[in-house]
Amino acid sequence: MAEREQVLLERAFVLHQRPYRDSSQLLECMTATHGRVGLVAKGSRRAGSRQRALLQPFVPLRVSWVRRGELGSLTNVEPAGQSCAPAGHGLLAAFYMNELLLRLTARGDPSAEVFSCYSRCLALLTETERLARELRIFELELLQALGYGLELDGDSSTGEPLRAECSYVYELEGGLCRAEHVDAVADVDVYSGRDLESLRDRVLDDEGSLRTAQRLLGRALKSHLGERPIKSRLVLQDIMSRGL
Repeated sequence: MAEREQVLLERAFVLHQRPYRDSSQLLECMTATHGRVGLVAKGSRRAGSRQRALLQPFVPLRVSWVRRGELGSLTNVEPAGQSCAPAGHGLLAAFYMNELLLRLTARGDPSAEVFSCYSRCLALLTETERLARELRIFELELLQALGYGLELDGDSSTGEPLRAECSYVYELEGGLCRAEHVDAVADVDVYSGRDLESLRDRVLDDEGSLRTAQRLLGRALKSHLGERPIKSRLVLQDIMSRGL
């Protein structure tokens, strides 16, 4: 029999919720020290339920649960600050972040870095109009936190530092390589050193560097997500292409 786990007032965000039975919900939550957890919130859909108002995406929470096995039972929930409440395109961007976490993380795999980069970017989405930049930085840091980080320091085959005036290809298995060192391939994706420096240093202050970041990070994410597209990303493509 699995050991009983009891957790009290863990920092968390709801990533997704769906109805369960007559009046309950099934929740997927990202927590600060326990990673992603699945919880049953019993009676949370009843009219007048205090939990119903709190168990929404983008609301900082403190949650308590007991668990024996993969799915736990929510025993308490408290607000842990003001709702981040992004609006408009920012709301679409926030749902995209949630979908990425649901696709790229597994239940019970703790990572304080994942929680930190998610909560930090979520707060920024309510304060900035530069959504494309913040999402690209989120993707970059999320990959790093998951152990899939991009190596952007220089040519992986020669050890030569990254040079702004050079062009590079990125091999997902090996990292950056100067374009002239790679055999010509019709569909090879070439990136400017200047734009790669901007991504590495989290600058991304012009259209060229944003487009390079979108191409490279999109390719890296696809290698881990597979062929099934991120639904919210399809909606965001037009926003990102205009560098908002």
